[in-house]
Amino acid sequence: MMQLRDPGVVMTPDALGALQPTRFSASRTLVNKMVQERWVISRAEFEIDAYGQGNARYHVAVNDDWSFEFVVFSNAPEEGVERTDRIIGSHWDMMGALIEGAAGGERIEQTKRELPKLYGGRAAPGTLIWCRANRSMRAFDLTVESLSRGEQPPARVLGAVCYLMRNTGLDGNGTFGTRSFAAYESEHPLRTPYHAQMLTSYLMREFSLDLAEHMAAAVDPNAAQLSHEFRRFLGLGNASGLGLVLFAKNHPRMVDRWISLRESSLAEARDLVLAADAPELDRLDALLERAINYKAQDRMRYTYQPAAALVSGELAELRSRLASMRVSAIEPGSLLDSLYRASAALTSETQEILCAMLLELLPMPDDMSSLVTVDEHATADPATPVSELLNIIAEDYGWATDVDLDEPSALHFAWYKSANAEEPRRGPLKDLPDAFDDMTLDLPQKLQQLVPLLRDSDPDRTTGSVVRQHPEFRATVERLLALRDTGYHTVWANTRDEHFNPAHIIRLFNSAFYGLDKTKEDGPVGVVGVLFHGAPTPADIASGTGQDWLFPTEPED
Repeated sequence: MMQLRDPGVVMTPDALGALQPTRFSASRTLVNKMVQERWVISRAEFEIDAYGQGNARYHVAVNDDWSFEFVVFSNAPEEGVERTDRIIGSHWDMMGALIEGAAGGERIEQTKRELPKLYGGRAAPGTLIWCRANRSMRAFDLTVESLSRGEQPPARVLGAVCYLMRNTGLDGNGTFGTRSFAAYESEHPLRTPYHAQMLTSYLMREFSLDLAEHMAAAVDPNAAQLSHEFRRFLGLGNASGLGLVLFAKNHPRMVDRWISLRESSLAEARDLVLAADAPELDRLDALLERAINYKAQDRMRYTYQPAAALVSGELAELRSRLASMRVSAIEPGSLLDSLYRASAALTSETQEILCAMLLELLPMPDDMSSLVTVDEHATADPATPVSELLNIIAEDYGWATDVDLDEPSALHFAWYKSANAEEPRRGPLKDLPDAFDDMTLDLPQKLQQLVPLLRDSDPDRTTGSVVRQHPEFRATVERLLALRDTGYHTVWANTRDEHFNPAHIIRLFNSAFYGLDKTKEDGPVGVVGVLFHGAPTPADIASGTGQDWLFPTEPED
């Protein structure tokens, strides 16, 4: 079996930020499940006026035992009323809720009353997710105008946005009284982590497309409808911020499980021995061709990522190399591993796109839910001797003990939550009060203080007794002991450093874990991207088609 990549290769911020959407990403595993089981999504109600004000309801039929409804409250943007992505806002273009079973009048009225209150509200029984979204005014209005004239919107313009609405919040797992994920029944259709959020996002996308068509028809009854190509190409915009950096800190076992699954599958794919005419290589060649075109058409402007045109050119190099390898191969061999090794000379973006394609060549696991669900309540053994803890630090945390804390930039930032909305924040330590709730995962500083203390202790002394005498190290010691059986749990970075870029970690979650495409930096502390870019329509899903939606092609003008 091919050896897994070392955590030192995978867990640096730059490397994590380059990880791409794969078949294991939450949005893709949900779509795969919906298509296989042929879920039926229908529009049960659409009482919305010409300006976009009103209510809608979507029904999701899973099987004889399970169904969901998505309740939407749509608002017309008002002149002079500020719309915001932040949770402390008070006006969004749509708010909605994903509810188990038939929503019914009572639960709909409670949701309509409580949802706008957010922190002061309480979800109706059986509510899984509350959500909010705003229109992308330029793209949305242009689409309505084009359809009302009987035309499709210009792809050259929409291709630079790729959505009509942008999600500004998905609240679930107990928040505001929604059902806790831990309480989902074992047979619950959304028992896989993030599937409830992803289904809500998919329905938000559908609502945005339906709303644009509805408003165009209000202008002219003979208005065009979006083509099938456009309904697949347009996704749901998404913006994420610093909260995901703190989430990575607080959920190390989940991070390890998701990355371990990806890395073990990559090793399995690289280990395949294939003949030159193997169908897996035909599939890889087709994927490379699509990816080359996809990146060539990519109109996004990236900040810290390589330009799409550069990536497209590098992917073309890989495709040419694959063709040469197939011609020269005499016997079956490790062609995929050779191609992977060749990609090391290219940008990490290109290499990780290739890795995502290699995963496509393996059979899909039967039970994704059990693979990505992890018990995060690991315990640390206080009887562990000091010598063992020192070995753990030496073997797994050399990156932290090697950080030069004397550098002027090393201890610049602290992480905390704002008082008014409990939003994650990062600010210069010198600007913060002497006493505040410092939420920084400060392994470099903590370990460099802890190691000399441990070395001065009896090697057989228990870590429990050390922590009893030095409680300021309790959280650090417990974390190290609880994670000793994992390898991909912690970002190898000093998050206090002035030069640490949180966008890399935000992009890890958005791209690799959730499955967003075209993710890019949005200011110094945010990342935007597109969910369900190219995903099948409800009609596709009901017919059991559309699973293969990697690298969508831009519609022609």
